Amino acid sequence: MSLPSALGLPFTSVAPTACPRAPARLSLRRFFFALLALAVVIGAAPTVEAAPRRTKSHAKPRSIAKGKRLSAGAAARGKSKADMAEAAAAGGKIAVLAFDGADTYSVRGHVIKALTERGMKVEATLPRVDTVEQYRDMGAVMDLAAYVHGHVKELPADHAIATITIRSGVTGQKLTTVTFTGYRRGLPEDVEEKLWDRLGATFARACVDASKPRPHHNKPMVIEAGTPL
Repeated sequence: MSLPSALGLPFTSVAPTACPRAPARLSLRRFFFALLALAVVIGAAPTVEAAPRRTKSHAKPRSIAKGKRLSAGAAARGKSKADMAEAAAAGGKIAVLAFDGADTYSVRGHVIKALTERGMKVEATLPRVDTVEQYRDMGAVMDLAAYVHGHVKELPADHAIATITIRSGVTGQKLTTVTFTGYRRGLPEDVEEKLWDRLGATFARACVDASKPRPHHNKPMVIEAGTPL
């Protein structure tokens, strides 16, 4: 018998109230759901690849590359000028006159060889004259572009020096003078090897000037045959 019946009190059925959930348990469950949702989002997100690490470039600095390009360009221009000088001098007529000094025959022979190898015509039998006017007139008659004459001098210690002078066949004036110094026995070959490098532009300019019409400096010669009978 229940206690209310024994005491004569009316019996009322009361449903047991549900025990409220503990706040701590509820928060923990929400935390687990949040972690689960975060894991789903991370798994579904697209994979982003990391940017590749920049490696040190081994390319040469611009200044060095530019310098090499300029050097190559200068070398190409120098070679082009040398080719143009050789082409301009080819076919030109050069008079190689007698040299003065010691052992001149060998040096003069190598000068002639250096000029003929460049395609120039060499006249080696003309005599030396005294004045600019005589060089000019002989150049006009012989159609010369330039004259070459020189002097060889022996030095101590078996050395020698060769002085080479270039004279215009058009004006008769001196264009330039260069010297070559070395051992006496090797000097002729040294002159032959370096002659064009040092005088090629001068020969080319002289040949170009000689290809132009030459002015007449002297009146034509008139021979008086006497009084006609």
